[in-house]
Amino acid sequence: MRKQLTVGSLIPGRSDVQMSSPAPVPVHTYTSLKKTEMSPARPKSEQKLVQVKQRSQTMPVRYTPSQTLLQAALTQDQPIAYKCQQGHCGKCSVQIVAGASLLDTPTGQEKAKLGEKLATGYRLACQSTFRSSIPT
Repeated sequence: MRKQLTVGSLIPGRSDVQMSSPAPVPVHTYTSLKKTEMSPARPKSEQKLVQVKQRSQTMPVRYTPSQTLLQAALTQDQPIAYKCQQGHCGKCSVQIVAGASLLDTPTGQEKAKLGEKLATGYRLACQSTFRSSIPT
């Protein structure tokens, strides 16, 4: 007979609860699964990321097709500083450390605001858009 657990029965020091162990799972259950069924959808090493640096802080932003780098970063709780979201102020300027190939080419707004900084990997997060699709 199994006793049902209640909040009061979980008080430390009470030993009137009889715990029963769960039924063992047959070994063949685990061995019959394919490796892909047991692993997550995509290992972290395979996730497509853009590494950005702003004010000496480096942060990863996961690839999100057709979104701006700023939109994706904010959705993923990354603390990118920004203001106007139109490419005028330059506050969202970030340096792309890795993953630049996941982004579309710089917009005219980025070229006008950043000039020669584009050559050293700087982009405006509010204007940089992830490619709608990338080759696998």
